[in-house]
Amino acid sequence: MTAGRDRIAPRALERLARAVAAEALGVRIADTAARVVDSAGAIAVRIQSPVAMPPLRDGTGIGAGTGLTVRLADAAADTRARLAELTGLEVTRVDVRATGAVITEKRVR
Repeated sequence: MTAGRDRIAPRALERLARAVAAEALGVRIADTAARVVDSAGAIAVRIQSPVAMPPLRDGTGIGAGTGLTVRLADAAADTRARLAELTGLEVTRVDVRATGAVITEKRVR
């Protein structure tokens, strides 16, 4: 008996990549775009999204104490690992491009 193959539609892969990246970046999925390229069973992903960052004067919160490049590299690594785990596909690379910043500030009234 030969093993079967599962196929995941490209649109479903892009939606999943958007969701995983949005979670890693701390932003809404609606603000995140993804492009997935299939190459012989492996995938490469390009993400465009804003990034959640704490106010400059704040030393706590998402991304506290880390620069933008570190946040983007961490989000790319997290997205790559999570996509591979969820899909069972080899994820060759994840490129993340910041389109803006979402300041995660809580206002006191």
